[in-house]
Amino acid sequence: MVLRAGALLAALLSCGGAKAQSVADFYRANPLHLIVAATAGEGYDAVGRLMARHLGRHIPGAPNIVVENMGGAAGRLAANHLFNAAPHDGSVLGEVLQTFALGQAIGESGVRYDARNFTFIGSAITPTDVFVVRRSSGVAVMADATMHEIAIGSTSVTSQNYIYPALANRLLGAKFRIVTGYKGASEINLALERNEIQGRGAFPWSQLKAEHKDWLETDFVALLAQGGLNRDPELPDTPTLVDLAGTPEARAIFEFMSLTTEVGRPLLAPPGVPADRAAALRTAFDDMLRDPQFLADATALKEEVLPKTAGALKSIAQRIVEFDPRAVERFKAVIGGSGG
Repeated sequence: MVLRAGALLAALLSCGGAKAQSVADFYRANPLHLIVAATAGEGYDAVGRLMARHLGRHIPGAPNIVVENMGGAAGRLAANHLFNAAPHDGSVLGEVLQTFALGQAIGESGVRYDARNFTFIGSAITPTDVFVVRRSSGVAVMADATMHEIAIGSTSVTSQNYIYPALANRLLGAKFRIVTGYKGASEINLALERNEIQGRGAFPWSQLKAEHKDWLETDFVALLAQGGLNRDPELPDTPTLVDLAGTPEARAIFEFMSLTTEVGRPLLAPPGVPADRAAALRTAFDDMLRDPQFLADATALKEEVLPKTAGALKSIAQRIVEFDPRAVERFKAVIGGSGG
């Protein structure tokens, strides 16, 4: 009996000690793993590694951050792993694709998570995508695209470089011929320079002005539209796709897609992370955004820091998942039968 009582007391003390473990003690003892839903060298990977270089020193206990690339299945592989398989103790974060909530909303096969129930940390970068075309194509504004067929480059039918022109074809009467099969953005840009294609449907504004300033200075390209719900302050005269919508149905569909653009580069943790660790991660993330070293590093990568808080990110994900089902079904029909 005495032995049993001693064992019970030891177990209770052990439990109490575990519960009393501070956030700093936890992260001193455990490295932090960051899963990136992209292969090494891609844009998401660059942003993920940018955060990995700076976030740790703002977290109590200053953990080392280990990056693990988990590309595949249009981002579902990483999101599923984060939601279901990763430890829910705050030792794992994930930079998932901005389409993680969209995939659930449109019923993509293989989605095994509820986008609303992740532990949201924030989004450091929210790129403004612009629809660019060669001026020599004869298309300078979206209305011109209803009269002239031009080729638009894309990687696949799930990329925004495909979705934006596909929506414009069906909802605005444009005549974009979408050419898929490019391996990445660099190939699309080279094809645009060579006039193999005449446009790109989703070009991050920060990259365009940093890497192809000459295109803008020489009027090599025109900006037909921009993604997102609101116009970028630097592009007050470039309409959003929502601005161009001619009917309530088209407006709803463009709003649905634009919400996905607003997600940016989301940093999440699995559901059920202890509240004190989740709060510490969010505070560290917010502190990182003000860190001069982080900001300088982001500038060197030609990334503009346009953040979303954890609360804002969660709200956007919820809006996407719970969007008007009629608009979602129409969106699926447009994308599924858009052709090129």
